Amino acid sequence: MIGKEKLKFIGKVTVAHIVSYMLCGIIFMQIFDYMSFIQNDAAWRTVEDDWIIRLALLFQIVRGALFGVVLLLMKDCFIDKKLGWLRLWAIIAILCIFNTSSTCPGSIEGFVYLVPSDEPLRVKLGGMLEILTQTLLFSLIVTFKRRKKEVK
Repeated sequence: MIGKEKLKFIGKVTVAHIVSYMLCGIIFMQIFDYMSFIQNDAAWRTVEDDWIIRLALLFQIVRGALFGVVLLLMKDCFIDKKLGWLRLWAIIAILCIFNTSSTCPGSIEGFVYLVPSDEPLRVKLGGMLEILTQTLLFSLIVTFKRRKKEVK
């Protein structure tokens, strides 16, 4: 059975994922105007007419919980450690962005195996800045420890 502290940690990670994902998504979508690109590219689902987009929050809850379960296994590496947020960010950036096994844009595998796309530079650059910012914010939230006030 999973203990209360472990569930609390998984919940914190899930909330950190959702908050950082939504906040960065909204901000970077405005800055880099992704919608004008998405609406003119057949490879993207459109927000208005696809039922699966309506389930996006549910998928982000699942993703956050999965992050929580995995990070629970290695939390001693970054929780309550000096520069723990940086350790966590490095783990995520290296394993999930640059070194993912998938041939994703921005990853080493993507660099090697994907045909260069004709996406506008603002979309490529914006996407990379967004994911690095989102994972940094996520790492800061996860490792943030509220100081307890001393009672006099």
